[in-house]
Amino acid sequence: MDDLFLNKSDDIVLAFDRILQEVSGWEEVEISPTKNCVVFVRNKTFLVLKPMTKWLEAKFYHDKIMDDPELHSCTPWNSKFQGIMRFQNEMQITPKFFRYCKQSFQIS
Repeated sequence: MDDLFLNKSDDIVLAFDRILQEVSGWEEVEISPTKNCVVFVRNKTFLVLKPMTKWLEAKFYHDKIMDDPELHSCTPWNSKFQGIMRFQNEMQITPKFFRYCKQSFQIS
């Protein structure tokens, strides 16, 4: 997992750590690093964190479209909708983001 954060800012690492600390405590969560991202799975993938140069991109899923100006995007994905939020630092991570993650977790 450390390779994903090579040459990434400390702010991005701290944002990832904050999300990891919260979500890893949820029941039955498996965390798997891949070549480009970290995948969080219950029965299905419910959260994907991708460290980018300028931000940490978070993808999660919902059963209906999310109309929220804080979202970078919300697009159809299979029979669900994929929401994307981007964080430049841990201070941008809000309780609303964790609610979206929890909803994604519950439908996975």
